[in-house]
Amino acid sequence: MARSALTLAAAATAAVPGLEIVEASPLTTGTNGRNDAAMATLVDGRRVAVRIPLDESADADLAAEALALRALTDGVRSLVSFAIPEFLGAAPVPEGRVFVTTFIPGYQVPAASIPAGRGVAASLGAALAAIHALPESVVRGAGLPVRTASDVRDEVRRVLEESSATGRVPVRLMVRWRDVIDDDAVWQFEPAVSLGGASATSFVYDEVSAEPAVVGVIDWHGLQVADPALDLQFLTSAPEAVDTVHSAYAAASHRAPDESLRVRARLHAELEFARWLLHGRDQHREDVMDDAAALLDSLADGVRDNTLRPTAAGSDIDDAVAALGSVPEAARAAVDTSMQTDAYDPEKLGRFLDGDATQEIAPGFFAGAGASPDEPANDPNATQALDRGFYEDDVNATQEIESGFFGQQTLFDEPDGESDGTLAAATPEGDADVADAERAADATLRRWAQD
Repeated sequence: MARSALTLAAAATAAVPGLEIVEASPLTTGTNGRNDAAMATLVDGRRVAVRIPLDESADADLAAEALALRALTDGVRSLVSFAIPEFLGAAPVPEGRVFVTTFIPGYQVPAASIPAGRGVAASLGAALAAIHALPESVVRGAGLPVRTASDVRDEVRRVLEESSATGRVPVRLMVRWRDVIDDDAVWQFEPAVSLGGASATSFVYDEVSAEPAVVGVIDWHGLQVADPALDLQFLTSAPEAVDTVHSAYAAASHRAPDESLRVRARLHAELEFARWLLHGRDQHREDVMDDAAALLDSLADGVRDNTLRPTAAGSDIDDAVAALGSVPEAARAAVDTSMQTDAYDPEKLGRFLDGDATQEIAPGFFAGAGASPDEPANDPNATQALDRGFYEDDVNATQEIESGFFGQQTLFDEPDGESDGTLAAATPEGDADVADAERAADATLRRWAQD
């Protein structure tokens, strides 16, 4: 049974001596319930996020995030224009540990709902460029992972070879991926400080100068020096915005141009299907392997007649990947988590909608899909909101892929489970292959969800 907000608030006072809490409420955001979480209001009006992980994997992620947030000193934080949570403390509790961080108010935008043009997309690109410009010494000094271009390439090659050995990956995909992995030019990149795989829910927005802008970045548990493309792979689920984000990223970046950035980002995204296959193998789960194989078949059909390397084919490939849905989170047990809650869990691995699931749409600031880059992004009816005070994380909503995974459409439910609108990812019109891929992936994921 999930812990109540009051129980979590009491645990927070043990983790942070002197913490005076006057109010507590559930903190939810539409993920798979890896943490019990609450938002607590302090006597001085500040708010904190309180989380207790529900499994070893979630505990490891929160511990890694605590280490990363400690490494981000005031001097480092002054280099970016957005807020970063502060780690306040941790303490043992029955059956786990409690972690307390500061809370960043605002709202989040699902990847599939990010429009082109000014506002969300442009601000997102600039925020990613700022993260990638942070000094590497921050990561090295904290003992966090530092990976060279060769390390990244070797890891990608390992995933390809091991997934190929299962005999479940279509030949078309193996040829497609090898073509990129074997191209030396693609891997001549400069490693950068990275979130290790951002997702759409890594970014918190609010109105700045009459348009939405990134005001906070969360989910720092994957902080490392690695391929900057890892943080851009979720854009395969944002086909309308991908060009704007990349343009804004290039304009804000002081790094040497990386002509293969988009190619590697798409490759990393597609390989998440192969990683899900390997997870099923490692867990001896034939059902997971079957689902992964079905997703890989759909992907192969969706990218038929497209090569991965030429950037001119990028939008078609992105549409195909986005239409497939996403991979369920690794190591997720087939148990009922309907009473669990979770905070800030991006993503990771999973986009599929129940027929009864809905999304809340509140007054916002960005134009709908298809907006021109020359038009201001100020449509008040299109923004995904979280009560404008906090973003929510309800296990009954669908999960978004995360840390190094596809960022797909995310559900944001009210704390009482009600909502008043729907947002659905669109399938590119006139593309029968993509439509078939979407239906196949959706059917596969629904079977998995019912296990």
